Amino acid sequence: MAIQKTDAIVLKTLPFRSSSLLVTFFSKTHGKVKGIAKGVRQEREMRGSLFELFTQLEIVYYEKTRSDLHLISEGFILESYEPIRSQLETIAYASYFAELVDELTEFHDPHPVIFHLLDFSYRYLPSLSPERLARLFEIQLLREIGWVPYLEDCIRCHAKPSDQPFFSPNQGALLCKNCARDTPDAKPISEETLSVLRYYLQHDLETSIKLSVSFQSEQGLALLMNRFFQFRIHRPLKSLSFLEKIKPVLC
Repeated sequence: MAIQKTDAIVLKTLPFRSSSLLVTFFSKTHGKVKGIAKGVRQEREMRGSLFELFTQLEIVYYEKTRSDLHLISEGFILESYEPIRSQLETIAYASYFAELVDELTEFHDPHPVIFHLLDFSYRYLPSLSPERLARLFEIQLLREIGWVPYLEDCIRCHAKPSDQPFFSPNQGALLCKNCARDTPDAKPISEETLSVLRYYLQHDLETSIKLSVSFQSEQGLALLMNRFFQFRIHRPLKSLSFLEKIKPVLC
């Protein structure tokens, strides 16, 4: 078994037998990694706090070549992102980011950009609009994993939409008004929302966060992204369902 050492952010934990944890991380150098942390749930054992959700650690693990489940031997906290743990809203959005990354990435597929995306989002979630940050997170994640929507012209006839553009989540692409008529899932998208989406896809996270966006465009983009993920993720995300339930309380 090879010994690996990397920085990693905790995405998910599950109890394993009487005293251990199954921990899923997203690492800086090895992508998504799952491992067993033995003995951390035993009475008087303090290491369990290492593996709280969202925590960034330096981990050492024994990599099993014939399995995706490795043995975690050491962990040291690098960043706990404590401010996000003080409010229900930031906990809910942080959980959404973690679940989305867990759902859309494969084991041992390195994406340092996604590690940076999680780190940036957890650092700034308490001080930025969570809704705005969620849209940026979603779009930057799509760009990194290669799920970028086609937005140059109508994917069918290649005409530039001259009046009302439409977007089809099923096709992941723009349609003109004529081609949208026989595409049931195609819905109108405003020129402003389309412009914001294009900007986010063409710029990095730090640049995109500085763009001034109207409330209408934010709402339009939120609806579009929600429908886009519904077509591509074949199960409801628990964190997203929870977010929808608590939004009336947060308003």
